Formats: sequence, C-alpha cells, structure tokens
Amino acid sequence: MQGLFRKCSASLRSLTPAMRAASTALLLAAGLVLAAPAAAQAQAFPARPMKIVLAYAAGGSIDFLARRIGDTLSARLGQPVIVEPRPGANERVASQYLLSQPADGYTMLLVAVPHATNPSLFPDLPYDTRRDFAPLVLLADVSQLVVVPANSEIKSFADLVTRAKARPGQLSFGTPGIATGTHLMMELLNQIAGIEMLHAPFKGLAPLTTAVVGGHTDVGVFSVSPQLLSMVESGRLRALGIPSRQRWSALPNVPTFVEQGYPGAIGGTWFGLLMKAGTPPEIVDKLNREINAIMALPEVRDSMLKVGMTPVGGTAEQFKAHVSQEIDRWGKVIKSRGIKIE
Repeated sequence: MQGLFRKCSASLRSLTPAMRAASTALLLAAGLVLAAPAAAQAQAFPARPMKIVLAYAAGGSIDFLARRIGDTLSARLGQPVIVEPRPGANERVASQYLLSQPADGYTMLLVAVPHATNPSLFPDLPYDTRRDFAPLVLLADVSQLVVVPANSEIKSFADLVTRAKARPGQLSFGTPGIATGTHLMMELLNQIAGIEMLHAPFKGLAPLTTAVVGGHTDVGVFSVSPQLLSMVESGRLRALGIPSRQRWSALPNVPTFVEQGYPGAIGGTWFGLLMKAGTPPEIVDKLNREINAIMALPEVRDSMLKVGMTPVGGTAEQFKAHVSQEIDRWGKVIKSRGIKIE
C-alpha cells in the first residue's frame, strides 16, 4: 500500500496545479477510508467478556491486584473481566495458554519477575519472551526486605557482611523458593558485597516465615507485605535493609543498601500485564490508557499501597524496555551465580 502511494505521489508531480490539488484530496480521502476499519475496531472494543490470566494460584497479593484492576476495567468498558488462575511451571503454563489464544486483545496475562528470568533458567522455552509477547503496562513495584530474627546477634547489614566473610558458606538465607525475585536479589547482594551465604529455599511464604521467626535460618528475604510490616513493627523481626533507591515510607528507619555503600543493590518484585504479540496496536493503546487511568484513581492507589504495592503505570513501550532490561540484568546474575531449577 505504501508503494502504491509513492507511485501516485510521483505521478502527481507531472500534473497541473489544479489537477494536482484534486488528486491529492482524493488520495487523502482514500487514506482516511483505509484507516477507518482500525479506528472502528478500537472504538468498538471490547464487544464481549475479557480475561486476565493469572500465572499464580488464587489468593494473595497478585490475585488481589488482578481482581482490583479487572473489576474497575469492567466498570469502565462495560464488559465482564474474568480473572482465571493458571499456575504452574514458573509462569510457563499461563504464558503458553496466552499464546494459544487469538491476538485480539480479549486475553491479558498478569506476570511477575519470572517472566524475565525464565529465558535464562529454561533455555528450551517453547516461545521467545521478547518476540512473542506484547507488553501492555507495568502495574506495580513491590519492595523487598532483608530481615533477621529479633534475637539474632546480627544487628545490621554491615554486621552480616563481617560475619559472612569470617564464615563463608555457613550463614544461611531463606527465600520462598529457587529463582524467586527475593532469591535473585540476595544472590546479587552476595555478589556485590563479596560474601557467600547458603541459600535455603522454602515452599512458600508460610514455612519461610516460621523458619526465620524461629531462628532456624539466619536471614530471610521477603517481598514487603502487611504481615511482614506487622512483624517488623512489633519487634518479632529486625530489618537490615531495603534494595531500592529511596527508603520506603512505611519503614522510614530502615536504610537502603545504596545508603549502606552498595549502589548496585537495587531490585524488587514487579507485576505487569502482557498480551499476545500481534494484538492490534490501537487496542493495546486503548487498554494501556484505561489501565493507567485506573491506577491514577485514589481508591485504587490506596488499596495497592496497603498491600505493599507501589503503582507504576506508563506506556506499553516503557514496559517493553523494562522487561528487556530485566531479562539482561537477571540473566547475568543467574549465569554468574550458577542458579538452576531442577
């Protein structure tokens, strides 16, 4: 079509001014006619129920986020938005389900950090993470916290580093599982601080919390949640630091690792929405605008902040760049630390 317009434009130069003006008007009208179907498609969308596929089980903060966004989006667009959990295989089950659906905008996928780490953990992925998905919007960041039991002899992160260097491989740090965002963050801290600690992966937050509070593991690494804040504020756990550029408002007395001399120790968990590559860009743009408007609502922002999430938003292109950077960044950590999922 572009070639046809170039040929027509070349032909116009051989016409008289009056004929050229008339022909140009016809070409512009033709362009508007060709663009009309795409504009109409975006205007009519959605014409039926939509779906947010969840890469995790129902319940918990990510399920809350999916339903908060879905319910508000449904009210704005006038169509039901169904949340469908499809957990398993480190987000790969949900990812493959999304890719089995039409690229028509009716199916979205809510993912977290594993979306960006899977290419390095599973070299035989049946899809290309950069090519096969259309990032829609970055929804939220979730801070992480490094803690020790209240009765621990470790009083600060500097104290932890000193003890870990004196006893390499003997101190342990617990996380909710191998290759989780908290595991990768602590491996990065190990690397930056020049220490070696033993990773103790647990099957979820409940057993990890029990082990750390009970002193069965030396250090715990958590994503921030109301429950974690309660344990820190009540004195059951002692916070050593937070891997962000700024202190977190809910814990103003906990220093960042940047403040403690480790400028590269920045990380955390994030949540975002994806679509299948090939989804019409006008539909991606429409949904991106709607979801950004939803996250700007005070009641939505407040509900997210209460569960430890910082609303982010932004364009689809910004989220695409973020995912690409995360793939590269954590890929280096996974390779250098020899992290594998059996």
